[in-house]
Amino acid sequence: MSPTEPTGGSAAPGTLAAFLQLARVKFLFQSMMVTGFGVTLAVHASGGFSLSWYLLTLGFAWSTHLMTHFCNEYFDLEADRANPSPTSWTGGSRTLVDGLLSPTVSLASAFVTLFAGFALTAAMPTPATRLLAVALMALAWFYTAPPLRLNYHALGEVTCAGVLYGMGPVLAALLQSGSLSPLLLWCTAHVCVLQVLRCLIMNLADIEGDRLVGKHTLASALGPRSLTRLYAVGQGVLYAGVLVLAAAGELPLVVAVAQLACAPAGLHVLHALRTGAMVERRRADNVTFWASMQLPLTTCGTMVALLADLSLRDSPAPAPWVAIAVGTTVVFAWWLTRTALAARRGPVADARPGRPAPVEGQAERA
Repeated sequence: MSPTEPTGGSAAPGTLAAFLQLARVKFLFQSMMVTGFGVTLAVHASGGFSLSWYLLTLGFAWSTHLMTHFCNEYFDLEADRANPSPTSWTGGSRTLVDGLLSPTVSLASAFVTLFAGFALTAAMPTPATRLLAVALMALAWFYTAPPLRLNYHALGEVTCAGVLYGMGPVLAALLQSGSLSPLLLWCTAHVCVLQVLRCLIMNLADIEGDRLVGKHTLASALGPRSLTRLYAVGQGVLYAGVLVLAAAGELPLVVAVAQLACAPAGLHVLHALRTGAMVERRRADNVTFWASMQLPLTTCGTMVALLADLSLRDSPAPAPWVAIAVGTTVVFAWWLTRTALAARRGPVADARPGRPAPVEGQAERA
């Protein structure tokens, strides 16, 4: 069957609900937090804030993020169909797999959001910011699209981290202040490493379907055991770096505390990997959830800590940004609590035709 042909589904195609499912709106919290993260780092360094540039940055982040979702749904359709045990966070939205919408809807939506991103890029103030934005969109597009298909050649994990948690905050900071601080570079490196580790977990959940269609992710190249060791080393080195920088006075203490407070999420994921959690749908959902949440928890915690550090130094951030940052944090906290409670209840059994139930031993144990 051609990757562009819809499969049969049990629900009527073309609905708004199906389109929202295709868009995977829940992941937009990630790019919202990344934007706030970069803006806060710029505010911490310069003391200034521009609402107009924040809104443009957020619009660009969301349009590019949606573009990536639509692009991935279309070009990953064969792998998603081959995936025997998708989770709530991996394996695609299942909208195209279940025939709820035509694949051409996803591709057309990818182009629409791509053009929206170009329009916002044209409004950026300097050649450096425009060039960075174009590079960001190109890497996001070719994450799954031919001819590069970066996530099919063991480059997807690094590309995703570089685009979302590297270039994203840097672009937000440059649009605010026009310069980059050493603190921004460390904090960006911190979340980039976390995102690489998170992407390894996401691709581990999809490993069976990926291997069936010849999709060579870094996770499939490493295998579960080596991936688990790399995840443990990465988490250890990262938080050791936080301690060293804080002890040397290069990282504000309140920021170090906020970043260290997110370490238990990684420890939970590591423990789950070592006990074979990825072979059972409910536990795999829990693992991918907390691997995903470590990122926005870290960006949110760091953002609040940076604002607190400014207050402790008697140079508080501009009131409009404080209000936006606090509002963003509250919305994220509400969403996280709601999603965590739903995750604890576990996924509802899927009775749709052609969706096999996960069985013990389906995947190689970590």
